[in-house]
Amino acid sequence: MPRSKANWALRQALKHRTRRWRRRQEVGLYGLMFISLLTTLGGDHHRFRDFWWAAWGLWIAGVNLRQWSRGEPLVVEGLDDRAQVAHGVNFDQLSDAEQKEILRRYRVGRFMLNDAPDERQRALRLQANETAFRFLRVALVCFAAAYWAVYLWVPAGGWRDMLMDSPVVISWLVVFVISLPQMIQMWTEPDAAGEPRAVASAAQMK
Repeated sequence: MPRSKANWALRQALKHRTRRWRRRQEVGLYGLMFISLLTTLGGDHHRFRDFWWAAWGLWIAGVNLRQWSRGEPLVVEGLDDRAQVAHGVNFDQLSDAEQKEILRRYRVGRFMLNDAPDERQRALRLQANETAFRFLRVALVCFAAAYWAVYLWVPAGGWRDMLMDSPVVISWLVVFVISLPQMIQMWTEPDAAGEPRAVASAAQMK
């Protein structure tokens, strides 16, 4: 496959939109959430240092979720950039009809493409919300039952006291509930038409 002629920033943005990259990001974020939860349970959060250590992981998770909801912008300059976004190949590799379509919409200059969700993305978002609701409807009931069981029957001390650290547990539970629909959508959403080919051609340039 010929090398991509798109600018470096665009190649990186397309790479970060692939499903493989999105899944790596999700695994990394949930790993961070789990480690942060384990390292902050049972602490005295009244002191500023301990409070900041507990809040730091929550802040990182919030920043990442907000960034993912916006998406990485696609900035295009030339014909090759637009061809890579639309079809995953350089402009001179397109058919005559595809070239004419790009030329019809082409304007000289540097532009940020409109990334408004289309019908397919809106349908995927609704499906992810429904899937998350079905899962949480069962998971939250099980979580509440297990939490009460630990509180009532597990002897005090050790990991029981850590699990009873309500501010940390509730905070991370809220982050998990809020993030789950978006995570499901990112995990299941297929690559756009041009992204896999654009990333493959970009990889040949390394």
